[in-house]
Amino acid sequence: MSASYSNPRHFNAYTGHKGSVAKSLAAKIKGGNTTSKSISSSSVTVASNTTTPPRNNQPFTLSVLRQKLTQYTRGSDRRQMLRLLKNPKEFPSSHEMKNVFVEDIAMAEREAAYERGVLNGVKFLKVKGGPGEPNKENEPMDSYFLQTLREICGHMCEMDGVIGSTDPMALYGGLLLRLCRSTSEKDALEEITPWLAREELIVLPLKRRHHTAAGKVGESKLAKPIDVELFVEAGDVHAKVTMTHEFGLFRKSDLLSRGVNEHRLSEWSKLLSKEKPLSSNQHKLLHDAAFTNMRPWIFLDVDVIERINFGSGNNVRFLSVTVPDEKNSGYVR
Repeated sequence: MSASYSNPRHFNAYTGHKGSVAKSLAAKIKGGNTTSKSISSSSVTVASNTTTPPRNNQPFTLSVLRQKLTQYTRGSDRRQMLRLLKNPKEFPSSHEMKNVFVEDIAMAEREAAYERGVLNGVKFLKVKGGPGEPNKENEPMDSYFLQTLREICGHMCEMDGVIGSTDPMALYGGLLLRLCRSTSEKDALEEITPWLAREELIVLPLKRRHHTAAGKVGESKLAKPIDVELFVEAGDVHAKVTMTHEFGLFRKSDLLSRGVNEHRLSEWSKLLSKEKPLSSNQHKLLHDAAFTNMRPWIFLDVDVIERINFGSGNNVRFLSVTVPDEKNSGYVR
């Protein structure tokens, strides 16, 4: 990108033609046709790694969860493991997360250009070749999803009733931070690993297209579309961004028996101790032929959800874990 992203007030929102899709979405926003709710600290119940939240008057303890994880793993009791992870009294499904931090906003925009998205219910499912696809120098990385998002940001900031001088560039840039899949994925792994990873277990992402180098994109599935909701309430622009990550809970003994490199497993474990993106060695594990064709012991769908009030600057970011029945019963689409 030729634009500078050094300051949030100077995010390159671009100037494009106001397309019919953007106008239609803006009309829905103005008309209030949305089910989204404003941010409330009491609207989301989450757990953290440093608390023991009560569940139906029974104290939840991380130590008890870890004991059962070890017991069921060593006993190869997959049925009990599924019951454990589906029981909110024993494993909280929602977890608070730190605020998003993206060092290179231009990189975030390039990543988002390859994403499928749903913007206020409208689907944008056409994507480019892949994150590693070569790009001509100074050529913008763009997609119809991002083009429409920029136009919507402009429409919203011009709406009657929006308080203050809302900057469409800052609004677009703030959304780009939440559309960076590599950052969101790493944050989710950092949060969920202390809960579920044990000496015998490891949480790994399922290989998807954003993990794949150029020229091999056809070998991997696409990640699930990012869901973005934008609306105006009480004079402020609000957003809800939901990004789904597909993870697997693997038994280390299964990985090693299939020939997965032990050094790569140990490299992956260093994820939690590094405030940096996944290393090349960690990515090599996802491309290990022995790992690529393996089914996890337990499938996990992990949503990173953030609600933002761009007027007040308040936000709530949390992670929601589900154990999908369809995948875990052996029927995978």
